[in-house]
Amino acid sequence: MATRRASTPTQPIGLVVEVVEEDLAIFAWDVARPATATLTDAERDVLERVVAGASNASIARERRTSIRTVANQVASLLSKLGAASRYELIQRYANGRAP
Repeated sequence: MATRRASTPTQPIGLVVEVVEEDLAIFAWDVARPATATLTDAERDVLERVVAGASNASIARERRTSIRTVANQVASLLSKLGAASRYELIQRYANGRAP
């Protein structure tokens, strides 16, 4: 049984393809991701503030940056940590499970 991994820069989670027979393949998402995804210091700070319930606007004021920058950092967090929403980030990391 051969295993091949397909990955592109825009798709950080690879797709595992197990070839069972020549014309039959089973596809399964490879959801294995390091527990500590690589976050910048700014992303870690934004994550802490998001988990504390701060809005993008208040985070931007506190960090003295633009709302757009904070929104981009939140989007990066969602992607790097595999969360579907801000709510999911809060649920995952509210109990001190920050990466």
